[in-house]
Amino acid sequence: MSDQRKWHWPDYFLFLMRTVWFTFNGYAIFSSTIGSEKWILLLWASCSYIIPHLFYRPGLIKFQYYLMAEVLLTGSLFIYLSSQYDISVTYSFLLVPILTLAYACQVKPLIWLGPFAVIASTWAGSLFTNQDFFKLFVDTTIFYGIGFCLGRMTIVNKANKELIASIEEKNKDLEYYSKKIEELTIKEERNRVSQDLHDTVGHIFTSVITSLDALPFLYPADQKEAENSIKEISDLARNGLNDVRKTIHHMSPTDHQTLVESVQELIADFMKHTSTDIQLNVKGEATKVSERVKFAIIRCIQEGLTNAKRHGQATFIKVNISFEQEELIVLIDDNGNGCHKLNLGFGLRSMKDRISALAGTVNFDSKLNNGMRITCIIPMAKEI
Repeated sequence: MSDQRKWHWPDYFLFLMRTVWFTFNGYAIFSSTIGSEKWILLLWASCSYIIPHLFYRPGLIKFQYYLMAEVLLTGSLFIYLSSQYDISVTYSFLLVPILTLAYACQVKPLIWLGPFAVIASTWAGSLFTNQDFFKLFVDTTIFYGIGFCLGRMTIVNKANKELIASIEEKNKDLEYYSKKIEELTIKEERNRVSQDLHDTVGHIFTSVITSLDALPFLYPADQKEAENSIKEISDLARNGLNDVRKTIHHMSPTDHQTLVESVQELIADFMKHTSTDIQLNVKGEATKVSERVKFAIIRCIQEGLTNAKRHGQATFIKVNISFEQEELIVLIDDNGNGCHKLNLGFGLRSMKDRISALAGTVNFDSKLNNGMRITCIIPMAKEI
């Protein structure tokens, strides 16, 4: 058993008690002996006091070596004094090791050394000193109890300090993570608003620009139809403005509709203003999805349509929605220009972020002159 800890106050109390006890007993031995042998016994007692503390000091505690030194030196001194002299304090030399043993041995199996040492030392004391066993047992038990209580107090004190230090450390971590979460929340909210505005504004402006581009050809051919188209463009811009306002106020523009109804409305509106042929296919039972999933799917389809028309110049777009048992699959396939190497712009990155936030995946597949295919897969079980 080795410990690199600093001493606690019970350690200093034990050291003080041991010092006073050895000083008292050493003086008694010195006064009770004569000749040169008293100096030998004094040196022996001094070694019994000093050497064990080489292994039990602040910053270094090797209890097994301390105990061995204590038993060998103090025990041998006790046996020698008991056999050669009739000194009343002889047995007292065993009380300090008992106290220290009880103090240090607080966990199993070492804790059983204490009671064993109490019985063994009491038996040795009654054998060598001819004192009453019961009286020696009471004295030994008192010292053992003092040491054991000091040991428990040290353990509890140490555990409390470690607990307080751990709580303080965890509080620091919580404060740190709280700040990080706050920063991430702000960042996520900014990204969400920017994504929503990009999808909404991009969709509206694509429809408006496409309609405006057609006006110079429509106006000479049919002035009345052109005026109706201008009115529709005006209505579209107003609806777009309302959509932007709802986005800013965290409102979904189709809260009262199902996912399929919202997609149908979105596609009808896009077809009307861009003259793009769009085919919607719904597979499986159209189960109800959460507002979060519905909003993400609508924005993704909106971005897919806008991207196909603006960048791919597509004239035909196919949208498939499959309600599977454990996942929702959305496929957006167009006949646009396509490309060899796809670079994700803000819109497609936003689409990927939206689906990833729902524990889903997005795949983009595009070939030059062969259009583009977007596949979104959302696990329904994760959302539930």
